[in-house]
Amino acid sequence: MKMDKYELVLDVVEHPERYTAEQLAEIMSDSECREIYNLLCKTDSAVEAHKEVDVETEWERFAVERDQRQRRRIRWFSGRAASISAIVCSSIVAVASGIAVTVKLTEPASEHEQQPEPAPVVSVPAVTLTESASAPADTIMEFDDTVMFEDESFESIMHHIAVIYGVDVKFNNRDAGALRLYYRLDPTLSLDEVVAQLNTFEQINISCEGNMLIID
Repeated sequence: MKMDKYELVLDVVEHPERYTAEQLAEIMSDSECREIYNLLCKTDSAVEAHKEVDVETEWERFAVERDQRQRRRIRWFSGRAASISAIVCSSIVAVASGIAVTVKLTEPASEHEQQPEPAPVVSVPAVTLTESASAPADTIMEFDDTVMFEDESFESIMHHIAVIYGVDVKFNNRDAGALRLYYRLDPTLSLDEVVAQLNTFEQINISCEGNMLIID
């Protein structure tokens, strides 16, 4: 039986091994599938930041807009919300491990609230938008651990990618460089896979010309 788009996205999250990179790219090119996936990532980011998200209300709002969702999924989603981070981080080959989420949480956590040890957050110096971020052509740094950028500028994220993969980065679009993103970077992925992840979002357009990544 043909799965609806909601079931398809859930199946991709749980069983990425069933899909080729081309199939994953085709699924994420669908605006409705991407919206469903972004909703999962939005909730995941809120959980990681210890924000209280009313999953019931959020999901009901989404169901009214699409009028195709099944309410019984809410219980499943509520029970799995806390584990989405691990699933997203390790499962989807082409689109998951480091997906960008354009969600900014502005409320600071209480000073007295006990916080668990956060994932590594990297702050890297930003380059000016009229110049290129680059690393020596023969230098590709070795990284094994996933890096979590929290509310980091897209310009800084691309500078970090340039250092890891030994490429140059050129910004032709100043607005794109100023975007603030939540992004999970898996350095074990190929550069093409990282670029494909970032290009799933309409605000970002990255092309590759030789050893240069160009943001338009």
